[in-house]
Amino acid sequence: MAKRKNKRRRFIIKIILFLMIVGVIGTFYFFLNNNSFLSKIDYTLNGNITYYDIYGIHMNFEGNFKLDDGLSDPKLVLTNGFKEESISWKLENSDNEYTFKTSDYINDGINLENLDSGTYYFLIKVNKDDEVKYFPLINDTKYNDLTYYTLTKNNSNKVIDITWDQYQGNEVLGFHIKNTKLPDDVYDITIDPGHDGNDAGMIVCENGDVPNGLGECYRSKAYKESDINFTVSKALKDELESLGYKVKLTRYSKDDIVPTYGKMGSGTMANATMSKFNIALHHNSTDVPGGMSSTHGLEVYVAGDSKFDLAKLFVENVCKYGKTSTSTKEEFKVGDGIYQRFSDDGVTPYYYMIREIGGIATHAYVDGSNTKYDENPYFNSNNTAEGYLLELGYIDNVKELENILDNPKGYAKGIALAIDEYLR
Repeated sequence: MAKRKNKRRRFIIKIILFLMIVGVIGTFYFFLNNNSFLSKIDYTLNGNITYYDIYGIHMNFEGNFKLDDGLSDPKLVLTNGFKEESISWKLENSDNEYTFKTSDYINDGINLENLDSGTYYFLIKVNKDDEVKYFPLINDTKYNDLTYYTLTKNNSNKVIDITWDQYQGNEVLGFHIKNTKLPDDVYDITIDPGHDGNDAGMIVCENGDVPNGLGECYRSKAYKESDINFTVSKALKDELESLGYKVKLTRYSKDDIVPTYGKMGSGTMANATMSKFNIALHHNSTDVPGGMSSTHGLEVYVAGDSKFDLAKLFVENVCKYGKTSTSTKEEFKVGDGIYQRFSDDGVTPYYYMIREIGGIATHAYVDGSNTKYDENPYFNSNNTAEGYLLELGYIDNVKELENILDNPKGYAKGIALAIDEYLR
């Protein structure tokens, strides 16, 4: 029996040693290939990255380069010498001087969720006669390396380190992608239940009466918008977690008080936790007394320069499962149930839960210079969450209030299924 155990132990040790040797050899050839590929890049040419950021799950670049005579058909690629992926871009050429951007939309471009594990380099590929040449893009911005954690799928994640590497004194942009365990303080999605224990928002009476100055109703129950927001947000967290996502709430009870900015405020928590999305939930009102507002329905507010793919899914699914309809309001409307509201300049988003969440992509500006507010530490960030503000209905419309109170899980299910469908 002892001999048999010793044989088994020696066999296991041999297997372990074999796997270690294979791993060392594989690592050696991997680095050998990387160095061999990097040596083939033409460093006498280069392009300039003048802007880059991560907004939500997408990365975007803008830049310029000049081609020498004889070079043609420029393409943007991610490659490691074995595998190559062409990156879609918008290219303009004037006398061999090129400008490019990966998308006109802040929530489009390179989908970081779709990249395979490995080390890749972000290069421009050109043709010269029958030869293919690659040249690097150098960093002409004030921003340096970025780290991105993919969304949780099947209880697994990847980390993408986007770094400005050096090869023999030359700069080359690398994407280093590997499987990882999501850190405890990193989340997929943050949900902000609008207002908090110190700010009720709108207060309404169940029967449509007007509350008194203390927010009390004489003949029916009083409801605070902040409490209704929290109820739907908690249900949304449960729905998203059932789909496998890691979710953060900006507050965990109806009575919690949350600052707007600072290190972990309602407008900063999504970025502090490296969330990919921030969903702010509110309920609307028109201040028509007596619960007789005729305005009703869902409004999904989005940032400027956005594609509406996810917004449309919010509208479709919330209307279906929330048993509601799109808003009858025309002001700020850009599509059925989709709205964009800007400050006076027509560019900067009006709502801080969209503007300040998105950093440079959404023109955030709360830098602490206005002493009324704490600083948003991410106002100048190029690695931020994609933000949406959903006004789920008008609670000063008695009929709509009744539906909202009766069906918070329906609204939550609609939002969760929209996100999940978008990310499939």
